[in-house]
Amino acid sequence: MSEPVFVAFATQKGGAGKSTLTALTASYLYYLEGVDVLVIDCDDRQHSQKDYRENDLAVTGENPYLKRLCQNFYKKFEKKAYEIILSNPAEAAKVAVDRIEEGANPDVVFFDITGTVNDLEIVKLLSVMDYLFVPITPDTADMKSSIRFASHVVNSMITTGKSKIKDIYLVWNRVPSKAKTRLCDIIDGYLDELGLHSLNTVLSNSSRFFKDGATIGRTGIFRSTMLPPDRRLLKGSNLPELVSEIRQIIKV
Repeated sequence: MSEPVFVAFATQKGGAGKSTLTALTASYLYYLEGVDVLVIDCDDRQHSQKDYRENDLAVTGENPYLKRLCQNFYKKFEKKAYEIILSNPAEAAKVAVDRIEEGANPDVVFFDITGTVNDLEIVKLLSVMDYLFVPITPDTADMKSSIRFASHVVNSMITTGKSKIKDIYLVWNRVPSKAKTRLCDIIDGYLDELGLHSLNTVLSNSSRFFKDGATIGRTGIFRSTMLPPDRRLLKGSNLPELVSEIRQIIKV
């Protein structure tokens, strides 16, 4: 059995989309592409993955349309929803290893983690990741924070050999248009000078990324920890392209 790949979407500043990207990528890989995943929710300030799962259970239990959708999907899927384990940064890596030793067999372990570099336990957790993906948005404060965070990881953890991290990529998220804007191109040039790089895929600023169902109505779901994204909402989302690019990088 090959060793699972440890992956985290991490940022220093909240609001850039790390938890949403974690859920979307994990669900796409697991439910649509057959990649076994395990999610460690170790952002103990808010535990977003737990909140997403609880919402999924509520809407698929109370909305008749989504309940039928969920039942029909799992009849064909023949596996349970992927596991989400709550932890904290100090214990998250051990929790993942223990779960694998108990019999879990994930190809990828996703860690939903706050990315501050001022907390020793979080730095230790970041250091055992194989790959880091840092959401970056056109918002000036978010952009500066993401670049500072990625630069610190490269200069203090990767180039010094003080981590397992193989590479780090910034991910353009919540960009006003579906294509890269001139601002993104300019910033990408600046990233090159810093020895950083972003993924080619750009995610637009679309309301679909927040569609997580409702207890009434025939509503489609895009972000879910229990179901794949609604195929009608995938068109133009660039999520398939993002997942494909990530898969090439992490080699699963």
